[in-house]
Amino acid sequence: MCGIFAYLNYLVPRQRREILAMLINGLKRLEYRGYDSAGVGFFRGNELGDINPPDKEEAKVELVRQKGKVSSLEERIRILEETVNFEVSFDVHVGIAHTRWATHGEPNAVNSHPQRSDCTNEFLVVHNGIITNYKDIKQFLTNKGHEFESETDTEVIAKLTKHFYDNHKDEGITFGQLVEMVIQQLEGAFACVLISSHYPGECVGTRRGSPLIIGIKCTHHFTTDQIPVNFFNTKDHRTPPAGKPLIPRAESTTEFHPMGTDKKVEYFFASDARYVLT
Repeated sequence: MCGIFAYLNYLVPRQRREILAMLINGLKRLEYRGYDSAGVGFFRGNELGDINPPDKEEAKVELVRQKGKVSSLEERIRILEETVNFEVSFDVHVGIAHTRWATHGEPNAVNSHPQRSDCTNEFLVVHNGIITNYKDIKQFLTNKGHEFESETDTEVIAKLTKHFYDNHKDEGITFGQLVEMVIQQLEGAFACVLISSHYPGECVGTRRGSPLIIGIKCTHHFTTDQIPVNFFNTKDHRTPPAGKPLIPRAESTTEFHPMGTDKKVEYFFASDARYVLT
């Protein structure tokens, strides 16, 4: 079973070294699930710690994937230190990581996650589950000129996201709206986290049938106003409190955000509570 981990720091300064260590440690806690390859995706940014710099070359998302153990991925990341500044600090950053258990395609770096939309990594996705209609989507995207490099079902998610973005970017579409459009086309059970060079400092998590947990770390109280949580056409299995009706969940939005002037917060996304709760 695949393992998902993502980390977003908002107004909590973290060096790139700390961020990558956080991602690697998250994967190590998911190793018990079994896997054959691993990978991470993170924003390159500039030397000032800006992940959305004027120079779009610096705004790219970096992708590192490796067949084998997380320790092998960790070694690949160490080699990056020769060309990437690990000491630069980011006030806002998001990175994603994944351990893969092969279901579509042999274990190798190209089939590992994150899967990407194109050679410039405009959109990256980590995924747990199976997209049962991926062959139909792949054929549709191939007919539209998209070229596939992996044997995975996951790659269609990244490429379909780019396809919709290219067709709706002039409408000011948000990252969340974009992912909603994508998942409406997917069949099967899945949990995903996506990042994009077009939406620096943002990530979108989505699930249907597969687990995805969000942990929030801060030193202050929260109100419901920062992480949008959308429910679409879901059967509600909750038990209502005695004498009180349930608040309708379908087609609803819930958000969380820090109260007061201190907005520092860290978010952890995982397919397993083993990381979030320990």
